[in-house]
Amino acid sequence: SLPNGERLGLPPNVRIMFEVETLRYATLATVSRCGMVWFSEEVVTLEMTCQHYLQTLRQQPLEDVDEGISATRRSAAAQTATDPDDAAQSPILVTQQTCAACLAPFFEPGNLVGKALDYSREQIRHIMDFTPTRALHTLFSLLNKSIRNTLEYNTQHSDFPLSPDQTESYMTKRLVYGIIWSFAGDASLDMRVQLSEFLQGITTVELPPLGNGLSIIDYDVQLQSGDWLPWQSKVPVIEIETHKVSEADVIIPTVDTIRHEDVLYSWLSEHKPLILCGPPGSGKTMTLFSALRKLPDLEVVGLNFSSATTPELIMKTFEQYCEYRKTPNGVILSPQLIGRWLVVFCDEINLPATDKYGTQRVISFLRELIECGGYWRASDKQWVKLERIQFVGACNPPTDPGRVPMSHRFLRHAPLVMVDYPGEISLNQIYGTFARAMLKVVPTLRAYAEPLTAAMVDLYLVSQRRFTPDIQAHYIYSPRELTRWMRGIYEAIKPLDALPVEGLVRIWAHEALRLFQDRLVDESERRWTDEQIDQLALKHFPTIDPQESLRRPILFSNWLSKHYIPVEREELRDYAKARLKVFYEEELDVPLVLFNDVLDHVLRIDRVFRQMQGHLLLIGVSGSGKTTLSRFVAWMNGLTVFQIKVHNKYSGDDFDEDLRIVLRRTGCKGEKICFIMDESNVLDSGFLERMNTLLANAEVPGLFEGDEYSSLMTQCKEGAQREGLMLDSGEELYKWFTQQVMKNLHVVFTMNPPEGGLASRAATSPALFNRCVLDWFGDWSDQAFFQVGKEFTHTLDLD
Repeated sequence: SLPNGERLGLPPNVRIMFEVETLRYATLATVSRCGMVWFSEEVVTLEMTCQHYLQTLRQQPLEDVDEGISATRRSAAAQTATDPDDAAQSPILVTQQTCAACLAPFFEPGNLVGKALDYSREQIRHIMDFTPTRALHTLFSLLNKSIRNTLEYNTQHSDFPLSPDQTESYMTKRLVYGIIWSFAGDASLDMRVQLSEFLQGITTVELPPLGNGLSIIDYDVQLQSGDWLPWQSKVPVIEIETHKVSEADVIIPTVDTIRHEDVLYSWLSEHKPLILCGPPGSGKTMTLFSALRKLPDLEVVGLNFSSATTPELIMKTFEQYCEYRKTPNGVILSPQLIGRWLVVFCDEINLPATDKYGTQRVISFLRELIECGGYWRASDKQWVKLERIQFVGACNPPTDPGRVPMSHRFLRHAPLVMVDYPGEISLNQIYGTFARAMLKVVPTLRAYAEPLTAAMVDLYLVSQRRFTPDIQAHYIYSPRELTRWMRGIYEAIKPLDALPVEGLVRIWAHEALRLFQDRLVDESERRWTDEQIDQLALKHFPTIDPQESLRRPILFSNWLSKHYIPVEREELRDYAKARLKVFYEEELDVPLVLFNDVLDHVLRIDRVFRQMQGHLLLIGVSGSGKTTLSRFVAWMNGLTVFQIKVHNKYSGDDFDEDLRIVLRRTGCKGEKICFIMDESNVLDSGFLERMNTLLANAEVPGLFEGDEYSSLMTQCKEGAQREGLMLDSGEELYKWFTQQVMKNLHVVFTMNPPEGGLASRAATSPALFNRCVLDWFGDWSDQAFFQVGKEFTHTLDLD
């Protein structure tokens, strides 16, 4: 029966079968008309799953071992798969059977795999719900990768393949390594150490020397010798060029990145979907992109999910990057580039909200694409099969505000890896490399790279411990702060020929105040930051003159000279006053008074506008001057101000049109634009979703389609030719377009301090907080009221 009372008759040749997790939303009428089969966990036991894997391994050759195996051998392998008596002919199957024989004892009930699984289910805290089937399938895909390594080696060294003993030594160690990643890869580092110690007690496999917080995953297994090799020995010490400090995609290898890349390759080569989970700014996206860039036949598309994301976002992405082909076997959707895989990277994959039946529609759609390999196209009711398309996700832990735990039915397809913040050693290694590169600019300061890095990392770690998101939702400190800090110092010292140590420490302190103090709400918190900065400066730079380098207020500006140098407040006030006079004659008819706080905020806004991808989030009460000051600073820097004109019929389509105008002006014409957006303009959560993706990736998928896209490409071509660049392919032009947008667009969000804290806003739009520099205007101080009153009464004739 339909809701309107009409009845649809089912023809006799149609049967409907439901596969459901619970009957919570089924009506009695439905249940009473269906036969029901209860499928308990005991129907398919874990032993059966393991035996099924080993049987498949013995009888079916793994696909994709094409590299170096000739077509004749492959067809021979295919024949032997169907005719087990001739198994002796297929070298692939022989190797697989050897591997299966090595692994079989460990999978027997009550043996290594079973014990480890029980232990990790009971003793280990996982970042998401732990299900044994997901853990086992993750383990199987890691083992398949190890078997592929063996097969590739044997093919390349066909005269001297690995002996059965070598194969056994390699496979058993890789099994132990795989168990740690599969059963505790979704837990923190100390949990992995704990599982390593447990395995050490129950296995006879030769293990590497552990202790000092090392675990089995700190080692890799060498293929030929079967020896354990510490990952640390594979970390190259690299030096980077100075200009790379300000680039966004520099990756400094550490034990964490190398280890993660290795395990990601295993799953990517199996074309399994995978999910990275970890706190914001821990390097999930960066790790993934660096792994994907090294695989030549993959093209990556980034999508940013938000609480309002629907399957349409994925469909739009497909239309931009893929094409439909009609074949005798039906409609196929595959990437436009032949032979390339398209990797759809879904960031913030656990943000979409559930509907009233507890389903995240976009996640259910992804699950259908992964499980069934396609979807029903609504327009012509055809089944569309996906080819060479793979999904990868990243998200914050489900315990964070605004996150929705994903269904087990989706998670069972995806290996899960927890990416945590780098430890102190890794941070010193990463930012030490940046500091050495940066201080090459001023040769006299090169000796200070180490104390500079240590001072930065120390302040970051104490602030992270002191200010937690429980106090205020926007107190999230991640290594992104350190990256911004490095860039800030680099931009300030780049044009200078000489600089005393005191000067360096002053720049260091200035950037620290901007990153760590501007977002703080309470006066006592700001004082605490000031004290920490002074203490750490004297601890790491004991020889400096504290008065010269740390005297407050620390103000930097390039308005009074061509370099970004310290300035005195009064000089700055006189200069700004003169500019303001012109500004309010030209732009506004309101006189402004420059009290101390205004000067500070003006400099903060100016600092962000001079950075690439510099976006701002200003929070303060109505009338505290957020928009006016942004307009003033934009005017001083020659930026055009753009604001959307909202009316009662304003819809998502109008907003898209406005976005297209802004992106064309910044991307094709190279115009510098300050896009001011007030929270009252956000009529629909879709607006925030689009801004989210724009801030994160400098593009909005599906914004330019069909004719729009063609005209955009023509405009890009003209723009690139004006710069003397000869770009032909659409791909190159689009990349140039997004780089121009990064360089020329600055977004300023203005909002009132929310009643219940920022939790809800932060949760649904993480890019707002991760990608924007936060400046807390709060309310005016008493001193401000005094200065304004004095300024206005000063001209009155009171006699």
